[in-house]
Amino acid sequence: MNRPGRVLAQRPARRPSLTEWVEGLPGLSGRARRLLLEGDAERRYAGRTTADSGYRLTMALAVAVSQPGREWTLAQWWEALVLRRTAGGVWARSLRSRKGERYAEGKLAGMLDKARAFVGASGAIVCRADAMVAIARLRAAVEAVVWPGPGGGTDLKNLTARLQLAEQAGGLEHEVSVRQLAELMGCARSTVEASNSRLRAAGWLSLVTAGTGERSSAWSLRIPPEAEESCAGPGHRPAPGERGQGVSRMCTPAGRSAPARWAA
Repeated sequence: MNRPGRVLAQRPARRPSLTEWVEGLPGLSGRARRLLLEGDAERRYAGRTTADSGYRLTMALAVAVSQPGREWTLAQWWEALVLRRTAGGVWARSLRSRKGERYAEGKLAGMLDKARAFVGASGAIVCRADAMVAIARLRAAVEAVVWPGPGGGTDLKNLTARLQLAEQAGGLEHEVSVRQLAELMGCARSTVEASNSRLRAAGWLSLVTAGTGERSSAWSLRIPPEAEESCAGPGHRPAPGERGQGVSRMCTPAGRSAPARWAA
C-alpha cells in the first residue's frame, strides 16, 4: 500500500529589519540613509524648537529623494516617513497624530513638490520652505565635492560655517565679519580672507554688501554652474582629499551669536 507523501510546512518569509529595508531603498545617498535611519544625530538641521528641527530634517530628506532620475513617488515618501518607524520620520508621524492623516499627507506632498520644483529649477527664494530647500541642496553639493590640500580643507570649513549661519538666517544670504568667521573656523583672519577670495573666484560665494563700521558684510552662498552639471569639482578638481561630509558642523562660540539677516 502506498503511503501518502510527507508534506513539509513552508516557513513564512522573514520580514526584513528596518535597517535592511532602508538599505534597499532606491536612489538614496549614504548620508540620506543615515538621516532616515538615525535622524539628525549631528544636529545639522537643529532649529529653535523640536518642530522646527523636524521640519528642516524632513525638507532635507525631500531634497535627497527629488534628485533627477532618482525621484521617489508620494507612496514611497509616505511609507518611509509615516508607515515605517524611521527616526527621520518622527516629525511626520507626529504631524499625522496631531493634525490627522489628510493634513499630514497634504503637507508632506507639498514639501516633496517644493523640493522637486527647486531641484529642477533655480528660482528666487520666496518663502521659508524654499530657503530650507536651498540650504539643504547647497549643503549636499558641498559634501559631494573633494576638497584637497590645506587650502581645500580651509575652504570646506569656511562653507560649513557659512551654512550654519545661513540656517540661522533662514536663507542663503547671511552677515558675518572676517573676525567672526575666523573664530568659527579656528584660524587666522588672513587665512579667512584668502579662503573667501578662492570661494568667490570658484563661484561658491558672492559679496552682497561690504561691511561698514560695526555692520558686518553681507554674503550670499550659491552653487557654481559647474556643480549643477557634476558634483565632482566646482570648487577644486576631483583628487584625493577631504570630502565635505567628513567635516563636523561648526559651533558658534559660547555666549556669542553671529549677526544674521532673515529672509522674507
